[in-house]
Amino acid sequence: MKRVLSIIIAILLTGCLCSCGFFEMFPIGELPHRTDETVVPYREIVPDHLTYSEGYQPVSSAYSYDALPKQGEKQLYQRLLESCYDISPEKTEETERYAMPRIDLSGYSLSEAEVRTVSKAITDDHPEIFWLTGTIGYYSDDSMTAIQIYSNYSPEEVKTRVNAMRAVANEFYATVPDGLSEPEREIMVHDYLIDHIGYDTEIDTINLDNNNPDTYTAYGALVNRVSVCEGYTRAFQMLVNGLGIDCVGVIGRSQNQMHIWNAVKLNGDWYYVDPTWDDQEESYARHLYCNVNERYLLEDHTIAPLFHQIEDDEINGIKGEYSAGLMNIFVPDCTADELFYYKQKSPCLRNYDGAEIKSGLLTAAEDQEDHFVFYVDESMDYQTAITDLFVDYPQHFFTYINAVNNSLSSYSIDESNVGYIAHEKSRIVAVELHYY
Repeated sequence: MKRVLSIIIAILLTGCLCSCGFFEMFPIGELPHRTDETVVPYREIVPDHLTYSEGYQPVSSAYSYDALPKQGEKQLYQRLLESCYDISPEKTEETERYAMPRIDLSGYSLSEAEVRTVSKAITDDHPEIFWLTGTIGYYSDDSMTAIQIYSNYSPEEVKTRVNAMRAVANEFYATVPDGLSEPEREIMVHDYLIDHIGYDTEIDTINLDNNNPDTYTAYGALVNRVSVCEGYTRAFQMLVNGLGIDCVGVIGRSQNQMHIWNAVKLNGDWYYVDPTWDDQEESYARHLYCNVNERYLLEDHTIAPLFHQIEDDEINGIKGEYSAGLMNIFVPDCTADELFYYKQKSPCLRNYDGAEIKSGLLTAAEDQEDHFVFYVDESMDYQTAITDLFVDYPQHFFTYINAVNNSLSSYSIDESNVGYIAHEKSRIVAVELHYY
């Protein structure tokens, strides 16, 4: 007879721009004794109404749920999701946390790795659930599995926080006009987060207990307006889901540290979006990871393996490089690049006639922009184009400046003080403009 008795520390992903940390899961004890639930009844969390812009039907992520291979895992997922909204008003003596209804799953014997995987699936699909603790009580034998989950906060505080987060979401949704395309809605979310969230530079990647848990959540990103990569990712997923756009989080590494970003489905194709890495001071660099494909992303990101590609001992954190905290349950194929931000939004250099470039440069000059960004078409060799535009005669870009200056009346672009930044990976050029 199989018998497993333990408490698991569930997944808490954390991250930042260049360096990320996370709590691993490991057994530390046994499932607390069951108490009479009629003594301290649970209180249901019923959030205030969440509004959406008219014309957009919100979606709920279920990609990780759909990827779970066993019916027992799906049953546990559904029961866990139901339990998340019923919280005891008093802390338990054993854990000093607020318990939720214990789940007794008859007829299904789930392993520790399977329970860890289901726990991660919940956080993957539901970025709006931010109050779960890292502690899960777990018991399994041949005929059943029992799970106990906990909240960091009382039911009253959870409701207050949920309503505060939804109020921020409502305020944003009220700014979204009706009739926008999926890419237009997504860009509004992307830019809103970059404009309203500050990266948490005080994060302690060595001792994670020193950090405010809010910094890893959609709540922290939207309400406190300070976050690390997980908060950016969860907030992005939550807001685009509310505008009818499918989105998931994808975990992996960047610069040899754990990192998390998004994949978003636009016009039927999946793209990667990394809002954390796009949160740059320079306006011309704020969309370098907005709707990119896998080839582009993998130049400086690595994607962690799927859960079924690693062994149970790895999922449980006993051995290996990966764990439940550093694995994916669902990762879509992101091969398209048609909606890459700069390819869609910037003037394109298709030949040295430069009609689009001159038109875009005139608009930038009329607004006295500090930078002018354009995209070099794939039909042109990028390095040759840079040389022909700025280095070798006839230095085509300066002929564009002369054409624009002829259309300006009271001031001109200073062609003697032009700098440029060539970003070959994205095929953009950012030209620094000065006027006299």
